Amino acid sequence: MNLKGQHILSAKQFDKELLLEIFQQAKKFEENGGDGCLKGKIMATLFCEPSTRTRFSFETAMLRLGGDVVSNFDMMNNSSFTKRETLFDTGKVVSQMVDVIVMRHPVPVALHELAKGSEVPVINAGNGPQDHPTQAMLDAYTIWKEFGKLDGLTVGVIGDLKYSRVLHSQVMALKNFGVKFVLVSPKELQLPVDLKERIDFVESENLSEVISEMDVISVNRIQEERFASKEEAEKFRGKFVVNNQILARAKEKAIVLCPLPRVEELPTEIDGDGRIRFFTQVKNGVFVRMALLKMVLG
Repeated sequence: MNLKGQHILSAKQFDKELLLEIFQQAKKFEENGGDGCLKGKIMATLFCEPSTRTRFSFETAMLRLGGDVVSNFDMMNNSSFTKRETLFDTGKVVSQMVDVIVMRHPVPVALHELAKGSEVPVINAGNGPQDHPTQAMLDAYTIWKEFGKLDGLTVGVIGDLKYSRVLHSQVMALKNFGVKFVLVSPKELQLPVDLKERIDFVESENLSEVISEMDVISVNRIQEERFASKEEAEKFRGKFVVNNQILARAKEKAIVLCPLPRVEELPTEIDGDGRIRFFTQVKNGVFVRMALLKMVLG
C-alpha cells in the first residue's frame, strides 16, 4: 500500500500487510541506521498535551533521516490558538512551511479538523482518549521482533481500557493478526463496546487468575487527565499492579509492555525481570517512526 502523501490519523487505517511492510522497513533502519532520504524535508511537531517519548521519538526519527524539525510543545499557550485561530486555518498555515505535521491534541476531532486544512500529511501523535496509531505500531513491532510473529498470540490488556488511546489503537492493530485478547479492568473502565465487537476476547477483573494465559502483558496507567476529577480517578489506583508476586504466575517467555509513564501499576521492583520490554519499546519507536515518515514522505 502506498502511504505517500496520506494523513495517518487512526490505527484503523492499517491492515496486516501494511503493518508488516512497516516492520520490515523499521528493522532495516534498526540494523543499518538512517539513509538520509529526507534531507531537505521539514517536520512540524504541534503538541497541545505534554509528551516525552512521542515528541522526542518523532523528532529523533526525522533527524536520523536527514530532515529538520520545527517544534511547538505548548501549542495551547504559545500559538495563535490564543487568538482564536481555527484548527483548519492552523493546518492551512503550517502546511505552507513544512512537509509533514505531527500533532497531539486532547480533543479527538481536533486532528481531523487540522488535517482538513493541511496541504501536507498530518500524523496523529495522540488525540484525547481515542487513538494513538504510531504507539500501536511500535508496540506491535516490539512483539513481532520478540516472538517472530503476531498470529495466534494471547495478549493481556490491563488497566484503564476506557480512556487509554494507546490500548484502543493497540487492539485495533493487533486484531489484524488473529490475536486473542484477555481484557483486565474494573467494570467501570472496560474497553468500549465498538472495539469489543471487532475482537476475540475474554474479560476478567482478577489479574492473578488470568496472567498465566498471556504471551504479552500490556499494561497502562489510570488516565487521570481524562476523568471528571482527580478524586474520581483515585478510586481505581492500585487495582491492577504487576509486581514480582504477580509476575511469578506469568509465562517464562511472556513480555511486559507499557507505553509509559508508569506509576503504581509497574513498581520498580520488577525492573530486574528479564521479561520487561517497556524501555525497549522506546528505542523501537524511533525505528518505526522513521519507517512511517519515509513511507509518508516518499
